[in-house]
Amino acid sequence: MSYEVELKAHVDDPITLKHDIEQQPGIGEVCCEEKDDIYYALAGQEPLFRLRMERFGPSFQNLSGNVRFTRKYKSLKDGIEVNEEVEFLSSSDQAEYAHAFFLSLGYEVYIRKTKRGYSYDWAFDETLSPLHIELVEIASLGWFLEMEFVLETAERVPYARTRLLEVLSLLGVPQERIEERYYMHLLKDFS
Repeated sequence: MSYEVELKAHVDDPITLKHDIEQQPGIGEVCCEEKDDIYYALAGQEPLFRLRMERFGPSFQNLSGNVRFTRKYKSLKDGIEVNEEVEFLSSSDQAEYAHAFFLSLGYEVYIRKTKRGYSYDWAFDETLSPLHIELVEIASLGWFLEMEFVLETAERVPYARTRLLEVLSLLGVPQERIEERYYMHLLKDFS
């Protein structure tokens, strides 16, 4: 099990921000990505887990991927998420079977989310895992900057939170742009 320390912020000018990210010293190569998520819940309840079809590549014309199954134990403080997660991968041809299996167990589709954009890894702090950055468009919600550290233990969570806010400032995104709600709740408000 790992701990994700992450934030997401609304972005008004993704082209400029993409340029600014790519100008940072030590930033990794850009990777194009598409992610289609289905969140499952029992009737009338909050979602329990997610099925994600994810595709990555050097361009949007050359993507390949897999299916990721994720169960998160979530917490949120001041717009920064700290999530414990349990997950595993399968080949992309298993998505349809997994979906049918979950529906057969009585789960319902709570919400679907489509994300398309760019991702980077940045060795921003030697004492933490590489910072994962995504600049993505969420269908019907707009553009977001997502950043996360993945930690093995919870002891470094406060320090990782501080470093996320420093990077946000470095990239010129005001803290007021942090979105404190989960995507699934934002999407549910629009459905």
